[in-house]
Amino acid sequence: MNAAVIQEERWRGWVIDHQFALLDWLGGSTDTAVFRTELAGSSPQPAAIKLIRADGAAISQQLSRWKELAALSHPHLLRIIDSGHCQILGARWLYIVTEYGDENLEPVLQVRALSLDEAKELVPPVLETLKFLHSRGLVHGRIKPSNIFAVKNQLRLSSDGIQSRGESRRSRASGAYDAPEAESGVLSPAGDIWSLGMMLVAAFNQRPVAWARSSQTGPKVPKSVPSPYSRIASECLRLPQEERCSLDRIGELVRAPSPAAEPERPPAPPRRRSFLPLGSALVVLLLVISIAVIGWRARRNPVPARREPAPPALAAPPGNQNPPAQPAAAERQNPPALPPAAESQDPPAQPAAASLASTRSAPADPDRIVQRVVPDVPLSARETIQPVEGKVRVKVRVSVDETGQVASASLVSEGPSPYFRRLALAASRKWRFAPVTIGGNPATSEWLLEYRFGRQGTEVNPVELH
Repeated sequence: MNAAVIQEERWRGWVIDHQFALLDWLGGSTDTAVFRTELAGSSPQPAAIKLIRADGAAISQQLSRWKELAALSHPHLLRIIDSGHCQILGARWLYIVTEYGDENLEPVLQVRALSLDEAKELVPPVLETLKFLHSRGLVHGRIKPSNIFAVKNQLRLSSDGIQSRGESRRSRASGAYDAPEAESGVLSPAGDIWSLGMMLVAAFNQRPVAWARSSQTGPKVPKSVPSPYSRIASECLRLPQEERCSLDRIGELVRAPSPAAEPERPPAPPRRRSFLPLGSALVVLLLVISIAVIGWRARRNPVPARREPAPPALAAPPGNQNPPAQPAAAERQNPPALPPAAESQDPPAQPAAASLASTRSAPADPDRIVQRVVPDVPLSARETIQPVEGKVRVKVRVSVDETGQVASASLVSEGPSPYFRRLALAASRKWRFAPVTIGGNPATSEWLLEYRFGRQGTEVNPVELH
């Protein structure tokens, strides 16, 4: 078991600083961990909390930087909500809480390249954000697909790694999107320009250019990158920093009329309805939903059907020193990988679904349902569902306590879209049922809620399990 999995199993359910519960594991390594959390309030809002192993000499400096960055306000930057430090199992960690990104661009590129229309909508927000940062003496330092997020109806860049121009970066390890001078450890706006060029190549080639950093010539842009993005990438990926194009130059090339023909790029296969003209809010929303619905639809990695922790279980232990009891190993088994099935088809039975198949069920008694909640799906989101495929199906199993309240909700059949999956889970937690008694004693019950999201509306079929 790798270090990331160990952290996930040992940390889930902890409450950081008595207010941020560690819920779903989003990723990490031996030195970082990212979880979904929820902001307290009458209507809890999702957020992301990132924990970074603390270096004693740099704790105050990093916390001071995050407080300064939290004061930045830009529509295409993830908002920083809070930051601080804590101890987990005797180790010191910094934490930063930001807005929750529904999806990022990296999973999309693992499945397909972007279309010209999508690239046309992607580049302007990145340019605007970089202009905003560079004008304030700041450098993003990590322009790459995994740091481009969809938040509701907008694209946003990560904000936790922003540093001052000329400052030494925390790590000198060079990634595929980093400029050659990154090995010196000094951050500059020219480095952001280089990374943007690499990201444009990846947008159409599904990966950045592989090249020898010891080479005397810069990377060669693949023919799969269409105009004007091939020219932009070529001008961004020049070895001398002073010869790289400016952000204004990139904007001019993006706005320039497209050539009549693009012989180097074959036409993309029909995928979904065309985007509206640049500048329309609906265009951005459709791109966001494209990331949420299409990007994850063909993923073949195993997706664990996790049981959502009930709110009472998230109370913080005194001093945050002892983690809560972990569920038995049998409850944490992972289901097999999902095949890339059409949205109108249900995935093969998961372990949880297999147990349901052997459990007797009965049609729902209307008198047993006190409050039925159907997700309110915006028209723009419903229009992303392919007419041929018809429905996005999500099945949720809910455990109901003696009072008829939903104690927990877990996914049985996840469907292809994290966006609709979250809508189904959120709605399921709000259902209410009539209390049950067995032999005169209050009893619990379990229900299976099957959501069918379609272009014309949403249907829910509740089935009580026995």
